[in-house]
Amino acid sequence: MKKVCAMAGTIFNPEKPKQSIKELKEAGIQGILFDFGLIVSPAGILADRVSEESKWKPNQTRKYYKAVISQFQEHALLPSIVRLPFVDVNLNLNEKTGYSYVDLNRLVTQIDADCVKACEEMDCHDIIVQPLSAGLKQEELWEANKVFYLNLAAVCSNEDTKILLTNQCRSHNGHLLRGVCSDGETAAEWVDALNRACGMQRFGFCLDVGNCNICGQNMQRMASELNSRIQAVILTENDGQNMARQLPFTNAYGRRSTMDWLSVIRGLRDILFDGYLILETVDTTVAFSPLLQPYLMPVYKEMLDYFDLQINIEKDLKKFDRVALFGAGNMCRNYMKCYGRKYPPLFTCDNNPKLWDTEFEGLMVKNPEELKNLPEGSGVIICNIFYREIRAQLEQMGIVNIGYFNDEYMPSFYTDRLKRNTDDAEDADYNEG
Repeated sequence: MKKVCAMAGTIFNPEKPKQSIKELKEAGIQGILFDFGLIVSPAGILADRVSEESKWKPNQTRKYYKAVISQFQEHALLPSIVRLPFVDVNLNLNEKTGYSYVDLNRLVTQIDADCVKACEEMDCHDIIVQPLSAGLKQEELWEANKVFYLNLAAVCSNEDTKILLTNQCRSHNGHLLRGVCSDGETAAEWVDALNRACGMQRFGFCLDVGNCNICGQNMQRMASELNSRIQAVILTENDGQNMARQLPFTNAYGRRSTMDWLSVIRGLRDILFDGYLILETVDTTVAFSPLLQPYLMPVYKEMLDYFDLQINIEKDLKKFDRVALFGAGNMCRNYMKCYGRKYPPLFTCDNNPKLWDTEFEGLMVKNPEELKNLPEGSGVIICNIFYREIRAQLEQMGIVNIGYFNDEYMPSFYTDRLKRNTDDAEDADYNEG
C-alpha cells in the first residue's frame, strides 16, 4: 500500500513549501500527492481577461513548479502521485466572461497535456485527470472524453505512465448529483475502452469516496464493479450533501461518523486493493489555527496506517503458515465467525489464568507462554482491543510475527455480546476485546 497526503490537505504554501515538507517528513509521512491545481487554474485564467500575466504560459509555469519540486527533492520526499488541475463542478461561464465552455475545455486539454509531460520529467508516472464535463450534454460525454484522454495518452513517452480517471459530481440548480464516471459499470467500460484504443494498460481509476458519499452511492458495490482498475483511493469525509474535504471520522452525529466507511473498507478489502491511499483533509486542516496545524500531521500518518491495517487484515493472515490467537473474548469470537474456517488457529491464549485449559469457540485457551513453542513460520493474531499493550508483551517474549484482527469492519456481526462472570476486574477488561 502506498500511503500519501494530498498537498492541499496540509499547511502547504506553494510559494514556500519547505516548512510543510519538513513537518510531513518529521511526522513519518513518506508520500505526497502533488496538486497542480495549487499552481494553475484553467477557470482562473479565463476569468481574468485583462491581465496578461493570467494567460497560460507553459514555460513560465514549468519553471515555477520545478522550483517547488526541487524543494521536495531536497528533503527526499518526492511526490508519489500527481493530480492535474480540476474545474469546479459549480463553475458557471456566462456571457460576461467572453468565453465559452468550448474555450474552457480546449484550455484544460492544453494545460493537462503540458502537465503530463512535466510529470514524466519529474519521474512521477501516476496522474489523476478529471474527465471533461463542463458544458457537455450527457450524450456527448463519452466521445468528448475519449478524444481528450487519448490525446493525453499520445503525449506520454514512458510506458509506465498511468492516467487515472476519477468519479465526479455535477451541480444541478445548486444541488450536487452524480456526474461523469460516478456509475461503476460505466466507469469500468470507459477505462477498458480507452486501454483497448491505446493497445496497452495506460488507464486506471482513482476512486474519490467523498464524491461517492455526496452521490449517495454504495461504495462497496462501486469498488466491486471497478475492481483492479482502482489504483488510487481518495480518503476524505463530508456530510453527504455539501462538498467538503474533512478528516475521516470527524463529520460525526450521535457519536458516529455520517460517512459509510463500512462499505469503503469492505469494498477495498474485497478487491484486495493495493494501490495509493490518498488522505485529503483541507477543510479540517484550515479550520485549525496555523499554530495548531502542525500537530495534525502525526494524526494524518496514523489515519493512513489505520486504513492500511483495515484493508489488509486478510492479506496479513496469508503471510503466516499457521496462526494462534491472543484473546478469548468477543473479538476472538468474531474472528472465528469470519476467518475460522479459512485460517483456522492452532489455539488461542489469554492473560486471564481462569480461562486456561478451557475451550472457547472450539479452541483451547492456553497460557500466553505457550506461544513460545509455535512452529516456525507461525504468527500471533491479536484479537483484543488492548493491542499496543499485548504487542509489547509479545515482543518482550521474543515473538516477532505479530498480526492484528479488528472486527469493526468485518462482513457481519454477532448481535449479542459475550459476557464473562469474573471477580477480577482487570481480567474482565482484558476479555472485553
